[in-house]
Order: sequence, then structure tokens, then C-alpha cells
Amino acid sequence: MQAKVNTLCLAKRKPKWLTLRFIELTSTESVFYSPAHNLKGSSALIVIYKNGLTSKTMQYIASQSTYPAAVFLNQNEIAKRHCNIRWFNQTSEIKRCGHGTLAAANFLIGYLGYCPEVFTSMSNERFTIRVKKQRAQLLLKSIEPKKSELAEGELKSVFSSAIKAAYSTGDKNGYTVVLFNEEFNKKPDKEVEKDDLKSLHVDFNALNKLHKNAVIALSIKNIDKKNTIAHFRYFAPQFGVNEDSATGSAVSVIAPLLFRLYGLNKAKLIQQSNNGALLNYEFNNAKVVIY
Repeated sequence: MQAKVNTLCLAKRKPKWLTLRFIELTSTESVFYSPAHNLKGSSALIVIYKNGLTSKTMQYIASQSTYPAAVFLNQNEIAKRHCNIRWFNQTSEIKRCGHGTLAAANFLIGYLGYCPEVFTSMSNERFTIRVKKQRAQLLLKSIEPKKSELAEGELKSVFSSAIKAAYSTGDKNGYTVVLFNEEFNKKPDKEVEKDDLKSLHVDFNALNKLHKNAVIALSIKNIDKKNTIAHFRYFAPQFGVNEDSATGSAVSVIAPLLFRLYGLNKAKLIQQSNNGALLNYEFNNAKVVIY
């Protein structure tokens, strides 16, 4: 059964850009939601276009959208094994977007009964898709962060809670994970377990000026190899998004860190944004499967 295509997904009045001859169809798709946990996840605008749609027009369409990401796929490629993919938020093109890629894959499974095995970004990064029970799973290469006293110092004034440690994948355009547990190689104390990242205050102006990476705030809530739960939030004002609602790409950094510090191959990640999101993953051989 094909998914119903929604071509009026941005407003009650039909947006002008929908009349463009380059647009084949549009729809929306949600991922990382969990009604049982009252977590809404995140959604993406899916735009299937014909040859001729420019980057400038893609950015314009995304700027008119109310969704965290607009995903652009070429009509001539969506039924092939490999498909190029681009993502934009309201202000700029996105380099990596896990939630947008999963949303696009799930939409195509519903619409075509098929989705490409690999999506390729503008930077030639491969986003591999596995299909299980008619739902997409995203396979990413992990990105190993290193402990960074420099990042810890730069971010000291950004958060309302004291940072216990910071790990970075690079000094610019990468990811930095800040930890609010005492030590990852020790069991979190009861006071830390009670802490909720929802109450964490972030100075976005300071973050934008002081640090060049997107920042993942992470706190372990339950350490159990069969049922580990961690909370996180994702901040990237440097890339046009103060806080993201559901961030699949962040798992490629969180997963190897949890493995190195705890020996964990899988966990449930609850993203404590306003909407909330539930991300499950499995980590093996430097690759992360996210679903």
C-alpha cells in the first residue's frame, strides 16, 4: 500500500514553491517518536524533485518550512540502489542529518515499497539503509571522540551545571560531548541520577562565540548492559539550530564513547528536547545501527 503524499504540508494555503515545475511531490515523515513514553520525535519535509532544482531554491524551500530539516531527493534516483541526498534547515545546508535520512527512507518504503540501499551526501559520506519489518534502520560509521581539556575550558561558562569531562572529534565543524556524570568509569551517584538535562540552561550566544563544534550534553541514567538508558541534548547555534529535537547523527559519536568507557554495545537514548525523542542503537566493528 502506498503512503499518502501530502502536498499541502507547510500551511493551509498552498505555498508558492509547490507550483514550481521542478517539484514532483512533497510529504512529511516522523521518526524517533514513542507514544508510550510521550516522546514526539522529529519530522522532516521530503521533497522529490526533477532535474533543474538549484541549491538556492532548495534553501528557499527549507526557509519556508516549519520542519527541522528539508530533505531533497532526485526523482531519477529514488528507485535505484544509490541515491544522492541533501538536507537543509531554515538558514543553511546541513552536512549530516540522521533523522532526515531515516525519514526519507521510511517515506520511500511507504510510497514505493522500496528505498535505496545507500544515500550519499554532498561530502560523499555514505548513509547505508537496512530494512527490517518495513522500517528503515540507518547504518553509520562511528566517529571516535578524544578527551579534550580545551573544549571543557571553552564550554565552562556555557552551561548552568558543572562539566565533568569533554570529548571532541575535532576543533571545528565536528562534535563535542560534555558529560555531567562524575566519571564514566564509575557508577553514577544517586544525586547525579536524579539530575535531569531538561533543567540544564545553555547560553547560546556564548556557545556560538566560544566553540566551533556542535555540542552533545550527555548524562547516564541507568547502567545495565541489557537495559542501559542515557539522556542527551544537542546544541548547534553555530549551524543555525540552537537545539535540535531529534538527532540521529549524534549517535555516531555517543555510541563509541559509551563502548570505550562502559563496554556497552547498545542502549536507549532519550533526547530531552521539548518534543523528546527515543533512539535505539547497536554498535559493532566501528559501525552504528540506529533505529
